[in-house]
Amino acid sequence: MQNLQQIFTQTQENYELIPEFIEQLLQSNVYCLGTQDAAQNIQFRVLETPEGDQAIPFFLSLEMIQTDLGEDTEYVILNTKKLFEMTKGATLVLNPTSEISKEFLLDEILSILESFD
Repeated sequence: MQNLQQIFTQTQENYELIPEFIEQLLQSNVYCLGTQDAAQNIQFRVLETPEGDQAIPFFLSLEMIQTDLGEDTEYVILNTKKLFEMTKGATLVLNPTSEISKEFLLDEILSILESFD
């Protein structure tokens, strides 16, 4: 079975793979920049998009965080569906440090949650 990063890369040229990618993404754990306290509260790190908007970054691999942002970068691991539900209303950016990244806006996130519920 292909890994999620490979499918994500392939969606750039083959849009028919997008539903498969989204379905697998929702079932997978991702790496979010941020911290979690003893009470399980998560504080996400927010980045600014090129358009000047605030966005919560998340990554498909820990290696990408450590390579691009440093070994000591704080992160939490979350299921993507839970991340989407917890951050309703926020813009999320997948793999923001990569050549291939994806911005998820509110309407798209709501549609994804509805479609794959």
